[in-house]
Amino acid sequence: MAERYWRYKGAVLLVIVLGIVLGMFASACTEVGSDPQAAVAIELDSLPLPSVVVGDTLRDSTGAIISLQARAINVSNEVIAGAPVRFLALDTGVVAVDSVTGVIVGQRVGTASVIASIQGLQSEQITLVVTQRPDTVIGLDSLQRTMQVSLISGTAASSGPLRVFVGHDTTIAGVDTAVAVPSYLVRYRIVFPADDSVSDTDTTRVLLANDQGRPSTVDTTDASGIASRAVRISTAVSVIPDSVIVDALVSYPDTTSVVGAPVRFVIQILRVP
Repeated sequence: MAERYWRYKGAVLLVIVLGIVLGMFASACTEVGSDPQAAVAIELDSLPLPSVVVGDTLRDSTGAIISLQARAINVSNEVIAGAPVRFLALDTGVVAVDSVTGVIVGQRVGTASVIASIQGLQSEQITLVVTQRPDTVIGLDSLQRTMQVSLISGTAASSGPLRVFVGHDTTIAGVDTAVAVPSYLVRYRIVFPADDSVSDTDTTRVLLANDQGRPSTVDTTDASGIASRAVRISTAVSVIPDSVIVDALVSYPDTTSVVGAPVRFVIQILRVP
């Protein structure tokens, strides 16, 4: 009888202890889940530019120094104001990241992944390219060309690619050579005609387009340092201009023009049946 009594008492005591532990655990979970300062997710904003120049700080399109931006989110899907978010580069030596401010400096050419973290949570990685400082821009193919536009074909006409090369001067085996600067922003702008027949988005007008014919005024240099856009003219344009002049603009991080920019393309329009 004594042995059964102690077994029964021990089982009851175990149940009580487990109940207390589970109660404490549930209470803790409830407190974490309802705490407005407890992060359940973190979001890291994408970068405004595709690359940063070696030795320079990440900047926006106006040349202003910018930092990584992240938001910690609580269980109510609200942004936690003043959350102690920290930033980290996963690829050492390519970029230097201030863990508190999120300011990035390019250290050497390459590709780096960066994340934001808080309370053991990590954001998705974003990729940043560190590239050489460009110091030359060259227009490829012909800077002056003709473009045939049919008034009755019903098909939009294209100037063909308006290509530019963005390079970095270097010396290889005693010879000055321009090496490609990839992932660098090139902006295209129609400077003539400057009237209502030109649009950045309306496909029934004179516009700049990408390789798929979609409206686009900005390109990023590929691995060969080349960017390209084309002039597209729809037969729906009420007045077809005699010519179209396009500038390709390439700037340093401080917004001053790289040597050789802007590159100007002049397209003469030929009307055909």
